[in-house]
Amino acid sequence: MVCGFHTKGWLDNTITSNFGEMLFPSGEYGVQFFFVISGFIMVYTTQNLNIENPFKNVVSFLKKRIIRISPLYTALTLAWFFLFIYPLYSINYVSCIKIIKSLLFIPFGNFPILYLGWTLNFEMFFYLVFALCFFFKKYRYWALCLFFVIQITLHHLSFDHSYIKLIASPVISYFFVGVLIGLLLNSFKVFAVHPYLRILGFIILLLIQLEIFKIPNFYLQMIIIGICCFIIFAYDLQAEDKVIKPLYFLGNISFSLYLFHPFVHKFLMAYLNLKPGFLENPVYNLLFYIFMLSIIFGFSYLLHQFFEKKIIQYLRF
Repeated sequence: MVCGFHTKGWLDNTITSNFGEMLFPSGEYGVQFFFVISGFIMVYTTQNLNIENPFKNVVSFLKKRIIRISPLYTALTLAWFFLFIYPLYSINYVSCIKIIKSLLFIPFGNFPILYLGWTLNFEMFFYLVFALCFFFKKYRYWALCLFFVIQITLHHLSFDHSYIKLIASPVISYFFVGVLIGLLLNSFKVFAVHPYLRILGFIILLLIQLEIFKIPNFYLQMIIIGICCFIIFAYDLQAEDKVIKPLYFLGNISFSLYLFHPFVHKFLMAYLNLKPGFLENPVYNLLFYIFMLSIIFGFSYLLHQFFEKKIIQYLRF
């Protein structure tokens, strides 16, 4: 969904003049859905931790998260800088500070060097909070709930400092939605969900993404998205042996796909001087978009297979 949003201009002047805008009117929902999934996964993968050794848990958890996120993000951030920023601006003190803050997931008012990293700033902050809650042992989820009560209170205040703005951002609440789903599904190990109910959940999420179903209230939207995700996760847990291979493939390469996809259309515009809709024939524009997606998926797979997996395997042992 995020990839589609960032490339939607290349879909215009294909089926219709605004086809990209029709399919991907907003990228925010993809981020919200991902934060829900992330919150759930953190609960799901830490449910059997030995809570009596909190320090070891904190170190182990953060190490795994950093190894999972930082190597690929660091490599692509530096690649983005030298491909698209350095040719236009010289390296100076300000750009060095921006690179360092970007790589350390420290917000500084503007987007990070690789602009997609703004979501990783939220992600890494959530990981830090989640890890620190291990110190509360069996009360760790109560501590996490207390943090989110404070965080939701901060929604209604305004701040100037970039990091406080990040903490107070409403989008962080979607992590908590995922945590709640994880806790509920841990409490009810068998939660039968009818396949049609799961399909309804997908349809509602799709209508939200297409902005056909608009929810004016932020908290109501969060609740509806949470209920839909709960239904989908509950069904998938009871039918986890049923793998849809194309979606499984996309899931495996999703992090590489997320970070790499803007390189392709940025390269086309910056180095080949090709702009969205540069072909007059709508069919050719559509074929070119499919070709561009093939390049994105192909390189994302190579990054995942020969960089992401290799680095993770090397650093974990």
